[in-house]
Amino acid sequence: MTLAGLAAAVAHTSWPAAPAEVRDRVVDLVADCVAVAALGSTRAELRRLVEVHDRLTPTGPASVLGSPRGWPPMTAMLLNATAMAADQLQDGHRMARGHPASHVVPAVLALAEQVNADGTELLSAVLAGYEAGVRVGRAMGGTPTGVHDIGTWGQVAVGAATARLLAPGDEGAAERALDLCGSAVLLTDAHTVFAGHDGSHTFLGSSVQTGAGQGVAAVAGLAAAPGALARHLAAVGASRWDPAPLSVPGAWETYEVLGGYVKVHASCAHLHGVNDAVADLVTRGVSGRDVTSVRVHAFAGAAGFDAVADSELAARFSVPTTVAVGLLDGRLDESTVTEERVRSTEVRDLASRVEVLHDPALDAGYPAGRPARVTVLLRDGATVAATAERPRGDADRALSRGELRAKASRLLTGCLGEVGLAVLQAVHGLATGLPVATLGQTIRSAAGGAS
Repeated sequence: MTLAGLAAAVAHTSWPAAPAEVRDRVVDLVADCVAVAALGSTRAELRRLVEVHDRLTPTGPASVLGSPRGWPPMTAMLLNATAMAADQLQDGHRMARGHPASHVVPAVLALAEQVNADGTELLSAVLAGYEAGVRVGRAMGGTPTGVHDIGTWGQVAVGAATARLLAPGDEGAAERALDLCGSAVLLTDAHTVFAGHDGSHTFLGSSVQTGAGQGVAAVAGLAAAPGALARHLAAVGASRWDPAPLSVPGAWETYEVLGGYVKVHASCAHLHGVNDAVADLVTRGVSGRDVTSVRVHAFAGAAGFDAVADSELAARFSVPTTVAVGLLDGRLDESTVTEERVRSTEVRDLASRVEVLHDPALDAGYPAGRPARVTVLLRDGATVAATAERPRGDADRALSRGELRAKASRLLTGCLGEVGLAVLQAVHGLATGLPVATLGQTIRSAAGGAS
């Protein structure tokens, strides 16, 4: 099939011309990505990674969350994307089964600083990459067993966004970027991600770098064999290839960005139905200290995460541990999913009393939702249950702009202090044409103040 229509839509994407709700959503996604990367940048393993790159890399015009110096754009996008993946708070798109903005924003932010773009051009590129990438993800229908989605269609999204930023209106460059990125995808190890190993953070950073590199090559005129995206992804990266989502009539008639999600819980998205049900139980007055046992019924994609975690990273992929933390602490965020808390006797004891069952009847509810049923037995002999379908923060249950701003403010001020609010203000200033370099200067100044 030809990608001409999809490429034309990418090349001519205009954030200012998009509907108001789309424009707002793109700005809020950029803010969420920046805030999540700021949180990730405070982790010990990310600090070590930055220190190594600091010894290896000259200065440049691009900014890294948590760092007061300037970086070459390819290094900046690597570090920001790696930080973005670390705490399982990144955005996603359930129907495409991946994380579009988390791939696109680090690349576009770094390159836009390099070329001194204004905010509306950055936002147009983010929108172009998001829309193209999600359609490729939907065409893939998931990834083969053992392959994580990071580095597959998200990498294609990065290439599309890069072409839109560096060669606006160039349909040929956009089509070359789609095919080149589709023919050079990563096939990242799902077990490394789901078992909570910190090397998995780099999968996102590496795929963003590769996608941007292929996008730059496409702008320079380099090309893959015609049809490479469909041929190669269908063969190595797709679970059930269906090219229908790639049929775009040269412009976006609908916007996939309105169907994505922003995370409420600091956990793998497959667990969010379970985590929502627990949050509902807490709202109804259930406390983990009154619980004798918990039974969780989940769809297959969530039921496999049934092991009690022995580390903070593994906890983000553990139904028993996230249930225990949620019931005991009343929330599941960056303040509660910590190494000390996950390893505490109280959490491990309750987690050991959480039974996770695969309920085949719930499988039909995915990917439309992430269905779950959580039943707790209390010490007084009573039972209380809660169910969940589509998680909070997803598609028609999207967070309000106020809630999104509150999340970004919480993360940025938690990492950077009150100067984090200046970063958030600068992100929102992109919508009025603020130069991206000004946002970068604010990020570096905030890091210097925080240090």
